[in-house]
Amino acid sequence: MAQFTKKAALIILSVAVIAGCKKDDNKNSSTSKTQLLTTGNWKLTSDYLDPGYDVNGDGIADHEMINFYDACEKDNTLTFKSDGTVTIDEGPTKCNPTDPQSQSTTWKFVNNESQLDVGPVGSDNVVDLVQLSTTVLKIKETYTSQGVTYTETYTYGH
Repeated sequence: MAQFTKKAALIILSVAVIAGCKKDDNKNSSTSKTQLLTTGNWKLTSDYLDPGYDVNGDGIADHEMINFYDACEKDNTLTFKSDGTVTIDEGPTKCNPTDPQSQSTTWKFVNNESQLDVGPVGSDNVVDLVQLSTTVLKIKETYTSQGVTYTETYTYGH
């Protein structure tokens, strides 16, 4: 099986830091976060970076990073399962034909279900859960690159 990579984690949470969660918009308050997360496939709809970064060199800071994803990345899906596994599927188009169609790793909620830990133990792929509902999964991560601290928010939908 292909080794789980940081890029795969970023795609998952894709992988993806706020302390709490917004109340989900599901009317049934007895629905657990695990039930919400494990219902259906999730597809990335937004990858917002703050502060922005000039990706294309036009002198304007870009915030919506999904605009720079290849089509073969935009059709990927995530499927979280109640047994603690998550599958990343390459979708109809693969960026590299030799890559496996799908790969799996583990996931779990941490810190009172306010964060998701995706990947093998020790992989340091913990992201904050911003919103989880029947139709939206929003996660956030903060990292520093070249002395700049960025917050990246990934939004997934069904």
